[in-house]
Amino acid sequence: MISRQIDTCRRRTPIPISFLIYTASTFDCDIYIRCDNKQVNVKNYEEMIRDLSARAKSLVFFFNGSDEMAAQQKIERIFSD
Repeated sequence: MISRQIDTCRRRTPIPISFLIYTASTFDCDIYIRCDNKQVNVKNYEEMIRDLSARAKSLVFFFNGSDEMAAQQKIERIFSD
């Protein structure tokens, strides 16, 4: 399992939740975000809408599975400049 704190405010434009969900869905590993003491499944639209706090400047992502390293690198690239 890999965990990374990612600054979600580094980009000039926000990332649409649908793009983040789509990107996460291309990987076989589980991807979660720790947000307000909840674990939010990045691949689940309802959880993302209901439980993800848009106020957070940085989020802790958890990657667990066979392609966790590739998923972690891709998600970090999405939020970089």
